[in-house]
Amino acid sequence: MPTSLNFIALWLAVAMLTGCGRQAPEHPVVVPRGELVSIPLAAVNDGGVHFFTFKHEGKNVNFFVRTDGTGKLQAHFDACYSCYKYKLGYVHEGNQVVCIACRIGYDLADVFWDYIGACAPINLKSRVVGQHMLIKRSGLEKGSRFF
Repeated sequence: MPTSLNFIALWLAVAMLTGCGRQAPEHPVVVPRGELVSIPLAAVNDGGVHFFTFKHEGKNVNFFVRTDGTGKLQAHFDACYSCYKYKLGYVHEGNQVVCIACRIGYDLADVFWDYIGACAPINLKSRVVGQHMLIKRSGLEKGSRFF
């Protein structure tokens, strides 16, 4: 009987740590100007992965920018459709971003990320204009449901 009590206690501890009340981590905060978030290309166009936080209604809405194998910048929410509820996001490891919850990784060089189950970073619409990557505030606000 103590074994089942230990299991229940462990399950409750995990549920409390990963439950709905947990806040996503905070990265460098971006502040929109009007309807757009503008990120200088010089800050993200280096082949790496760069994480950011947009604040919306008390939530940290996290996203990252990466350079794919063709040299194009792409933006993704720091969440996926299956693991977002844990509010853990992704981590940059070597040449991949890896889901912290399920440990599935995606190569940075890939232009498109195929979904394995429902775990892949959620695309975030963006465009490059001049020397800035632009992301609509409304797109970030819609994505707040994942955080």
